[in-house]
This record gives sequence, structure tokens and C-alpha cells, in this order.
Amino acid sequence: MKNKSTENTKRTDKNLFQKVNLFFSKNKGFIIRIFLFIFLALFTEWLIFNRISLNFQLSFNLVFLVFWIFIGEFFLPKNKMFKLHPKNYWAAFLTPLFFNILLNLFVYKYVNIFAISIILSTLIITLLIDYSSGLISGLIFSAYFGILFGFDLKFTIFLFLPAAVVALSSRKIKRRIEIILPFFWASLTQIIVAYVINLYYTPLNYLIIIESNFLSMFVTMGILPFFEYLTRVYSEIGLLELGNLSNPLLKNLSLKAPGTYYHSMIISNLAESSSEIINGNTVLARVGSYFHDIGKVWRPQFFTENQKNKNPHTDISAKLSSLILNNHVTYGIELAKKHRLPILIEDMIAQHHGTRVKQFFYREYYNQTGIKDTNMFRYPGPIPKFKEAAILMICDVTEAMVRSMQDLNAVGLNEKLDNLINSLFFEGQLDDCGLTLKEIKKMKGRIVRTIMEMNHKRIAYPKVEAKELRE
Repeated sequence: MKNKSTENTKRTDKNLFQKVNLFFSKNKGFIIRIFLFIFLALFTEWLIFNRISLNFQLSFNLVFLVFWIFIGEFFLPKNKMFKLHPKNYWAAFLTPLFFNILLNLFVYKYVNIFAISIILSTLIITLLIDYSSGLISGLIFSAYFGILFGFDLKFTIFLFLPAAVVALSSRKIKRRIEIILPFFWASLTQIIVAYVINLYYTPLNYLIIIESNFLSMFVTMGILPFFEYLTRVYSEIGLLELGNLSNPLLKNLSLKAPGTYYHSMIISNLAESSSEIINGNTVLARVGSYFHDIGKVWRPQFFTENQKNKNPHTDISAKLSSLILNNHVTYGIELAKKHRLPILIEDMIAQHHGTRVKQFFYREYYNQTGIKDTNMFRYPGPIPKFKEAAILMICDVTEAMVRSMQDLNAVGLNEKLDNLINSLFFEGQLDDCGLTLKEIKKMKGRIVRTIMEMNHKRIAYPKVEAKELRE
């Protein structure tokens, strides 16, 4: 009986350990974030009050962590990008937020309470992720200092309303000079709020608000690239700078695989115009198109756009040809990681062929062996997980199709594009990207129009003797 009871106890302990282990593995990120905020609270009390007390830590953390769980942990994981790349996007959210909280703790201690500025973290997070994430970061920052200063609702409002203005006014910033607009509107809002809610102030405090926000704006402009490089989550400003055609990766592509480089430039125009018509991220669509085939610098002669005379695939097996084509995806991903390209551009490199079958080599292999094994000839994937990746896939296969058309006309192109998109649907390549049928219909019309405009015919100019043209 004792042995059975001991065995049952061991089994119960083992099951309990497994459940605890499973809980921690599933909620690892959540637990780490809670501990980070606890350490931040400890540092805050030590810095501001030169002590660490149980009463303060309990009261502060009890209120703030509950607030964080109901706001941050509830809303942020619903963002699709946080689901795709939780580590990168949590880092892009928490790093600027923690940096700004720490910076402003020192500002409060050594300067003035009115010098606390919310601009830096709200602006960076809005630029890196989106408006809603910037707004949440502003709310968290405001609540943190409001709770710290004796649960002061007035001070929380004094910080949060300018944060909302910053997030709203920085949604579509694409140039560094435009960062001055959030500074202007936030400072104006903060001064008005301070006056309306009758926050204790002197005329000097208004000047401190403006000076502090101005300095925060300048710091933001300087450190934004570091946050982009660290997290691999890029703002549109960073993407535009990355998309400079003098970029070493693009320069190398133009020298080693000029056909691929030209192909990428054409696709970038198609992808940008397609993204624009559905209100997608046009900058990501264009710059992602630039880099999507960088893996072709390895053995460029195996890709038709770079071939001049003989096709090297005629001398090797269909299976080897398939592996070489797969390698332009895997090597492209390696280059993206090595050069710390944006994580979404790495995704576009991986996803622009999805898990499609290379039908030419599959048929060749089947004719030779009689074996039907499509998995052997699939691209490594995965299938597109967001709209811009799906747009790139559609534009990529469309450009290849256009090259094969003898007589390019709008009716024929429209029909072929319909068949191509239907094929992608039936293959399941567009299942996870989020594109609607209405958006695809709009895109199709824009793609046809763009291609026809790019390939318009010119009139034949009459020949005139050079002597007649000379002055």
C-alpha cells in the first residue's frame, strides 16, 4: 500500500511539475516583462527616494502591473505584427519605453517635473510599429509617472494628451524634417492642458516644457536608427534610407546579376502602385521588392533573366535545379540576417515564392521517372503572412508571365492575370496574407494599367540627315 501511495505521490508531483513547466514555457515572455517592470520600479524608488521599501513596491506594482496587464498585455498581442515576430516587436515597444522612462526619471530628479517629456518613446514606437502601439505606450508612460507622483490624475492627463497628439500627428511621417510637427503640436497641447487643469505652474515652466520637448525631438532623430538596427523593426524613414540604390547589397546585385536587378526595379514599381491602391505600406512594398532576390548573387547564371546564351539547367538533373532555385531564398535570408535588414523584408524574401511547386522541373522529373512527388520541387516558404508579401508574390509571377507574352495587350494580360491569381488561390498561397477579394480586384486593375503604361509603344521618328540638324 505504501509503495502504491508513494508512486501516486510521485506521479502527482511529476504532473504538477509538467503543468508548471508548460505554464512557464507558454507565458515566458509575459513573465519576463512583469519582472522587467518590477526591476524598473525598484530602480525608480532607489533613484528618486534613495531607498527601497516594501510598502512603496507593493502599492506601486500592484496598481501599475494591473494597469499594464489590462492595457499592454491585452491589446498589444492582438496586433498581427506582434504575433508574427513577438521578440522583435516587443523589443521595438519596450526598449524605447524603458529608455524614455529612465531618461525622464533623471530629468525629474535633476531638472524639473515639467521637463518630463513623453515625445521620445511615443514618437519612436509610432514610427516603428503603428499609431495604436504609440498611443498605448503614451498611456503606459503617463500612468507610470502619475502613479509615481502619488496617483496624480492631473499629471497623468498632462502627459497623456500630448502623447495622443504625438501618435496622431506622426502616423504618416516619411522624412526626418517632419518630426518637428509632433513636437509643435505636443508642446502646444501640453501648455493648454497645464493651464486648463490648473496644474501648478509658473511662466518659466512653459519654457521648460518647450525646451524639454525640443531636446526630446532632437534625441529621437539621432537614436531612431539605433533602435531600428537593434530590433530590426524599421520606420518608413529607415526603409527609405535603406532603399538607397547605392546600398552595398543592391550594388552587388546590379554587378553580379544585372538581369535580376532590373527585374527587381520593375517589380518595385508594380508592388508600390498595387500597395497604394489598397492603402498598404507602399514604402515596405517598394523596398522589399528591391531586396527580395538578393540571394541570386550566388550562381546568377541559373536564373533566366541573367542568362545570355546557354541555359546551365540543361546539364544537370531537375532535382539539382530545384535545389539551386531554393537556394536563392535561403541564401537571401542569410544575407538579410547578416546585414540586419528589416525583419519584414527578410519575411518577404522567404515568402515571395511561398510553397509553390516549380512546375517546369516537376514535369521534367515526372517525365523522366514517372514519380509524382511535388514536395521535392516546392520552395521552402512559408506562404505570405501579410499583405505586402502577398503583393510581392503576385507582382513577381506577373512580371515573369509578361516576359513570356508575345503580344502584350490589356485584354490578354487581364485574362492571364485572372488565371494566375486563381491559381495562387487554389494553391493556398494567399490564405494567411489578409488580402480581401475587393483588394485583389483593385490591385489587378492597377497592375494591368501600370504594365501597359510601362510597355507603351513609341511612334517611329522620321530620319533626318545630321547635316540638316547642325546649326
